[in-house]
Amino acid sequence: MSNAHLKKHKFTKGYLLNPDQGVPGHDSDVKASRLSTMGALSVIATEAISGAPLHVHTREDEYFYVESGTLIIHCGEDVFRAGPGSFVFLPRQVPHSWDVFGGGIARILMMTVPAMLEEFLREFHAPSVVARDKIATKYGITFLPEAPLRITREVKNDSSAG
Repeated sequence: MSNAHLKKHKFTKGYLLNPDQGVPGHDSDVKASRLSTMGALSVIATEAISGAPLHVHTREDEYFYVESGTLIIHCGEDVFRAGPGSFVFLPRQVPHSWDVFGGGIARILMMTVPAMLEEFLREFHAPSVVARDKIATKYGITFLPEAPLRITREVKNDSSAG
């Protein structure tokens, strides 16, 4: 795999954020943005009580690192149960969805390469489905029809990597 997408970036300065800080222009949950990384990646630290419906990204890959709680993630034909310390890779062009397992709270780092997640999420919480879909289209995301998202105990713990 090539790092060509990073070669165009000429980083000259790093940065440190304390736990209660985010990158300029964002809340404390946004740790890396399109502007702070010259488009290389987005990183958002969040506490989730629910997930995202079935969708597909056309422009970026998505990653989760689970700090606490458990996620159930559908990626293509696979279903993963990701607990604390788990890392999940969701490639672009592959439909995926996720939810918090067991009605609890999950603390996760959500990442996209290249960056855009923070900008999409800032606009996404629209008052209607029509507005939501228009915003998703702007960012190269399509929501798909799906079976019920919430998965119960039939999901096995899968930590295999392909």
